Amino acid sequence: METIDAPSLFSWRQMAFAGLLIAGGWAFGYARSHRAQVQNVQDWVFSKLWSAMSEQSAERVEEFRKPLWLQAHGNVLEIGIGHGEGLMLLPHSQADDEAPKVQGITNYVAIEPNAFLHAKLVENAAKAGFTVNYDPETCPDAAPSAATDAELPTLTIVNGTLDGGPDAIPAHVLEHAPYDCILVSMVFCSVNDLRANLQAIQHLLKPGGKYLFIEHVRHTDTADTTVNAHYVPGSMNLFGWKMLQSILTPIWKPLTGNCHMNRDTGGVIRAMDGWSKVEITTHRGVENPLAKLMPLVYGMAVKQ
Repeated sequence: METIDAPSLFSWRQMAFAGLLIAGGWAFGYARSHRAQVQNVQDWVFSKLWSAMSEQSAERVEEFRKPLWLQAHGNVLEIGIGHGEGLMLLPHSQADDEAPKVQGITNYVAIEPNAFLHAKLVENAAKAGFTVNYDPETCPDAAPSAATDAELPTLTIVNGTLDGGPDAIPAHVLEHAPYDCILVSMVFCSVNDLRANLQAIQHLLKPGGKYLFIEHVRHTDTADTTVNAHYVPGSMNLFGWKMLQSILTPIWKPLTGNCHMNRDTGGVIRAMDGWSKVEITTHRGVENPLAKLMPLVYGMAVKQ
């Protein structure tokens, strides 16, 4: 009887593919059974990536974000605050020989689900003129807060999200509602449920309260009337860039904390009931490929 060597039955490509399937199945099974550990590693990786990217990102959005953040007043909630790079854009007064003082803000609640970003957030919040506390329920392992200063507004860090919508809001966030202003900057690209987060925002705002936002989004079409004067009509192949956003998003997401390049966040905000006014501007950056991949929408929505 003729014998056949194993290598002739299975090519190296078939064997490599089988190996990849086995490794992929093992990785998927491990991820499902060790979700907390996997999430912790993802958070750590993203914190390192964000530490390298955050300054450049803040510079890119500052000219659009600053006029919005200057409107913040009273009782304020910020979602996905990160390192707190935008805190210095809030209303401040500063004498020549004094540290900056926050003006018009009585309380500040800061949601940030990545605990690896908290240390830098504490540092930036103190520089911006806040006394910093941790929510003990969601940050039980955080270092005790420093002594408070009665003359400074308090910023409280809450480790959580609004992905569960109005029925699953962290207790500290809900206890301090309603809010005069809710701020969100470059966050809703990566949340698990965009509509649930927007519904929670409406639930937490007082009537007449402002949702102030800036996000990177999917490209709109040539008929979009919200595009600002920075863009020269016809200078980009919008259909091609929109297709590229959709192609790259599955690769981009696992590397950048679930960030989607192709979310129509502005369209979802406009389409929601419950607003008395919505003001949105679109910025199509053309200065480099990343700017072309990530157009911005920014503006304000006012709760009825």
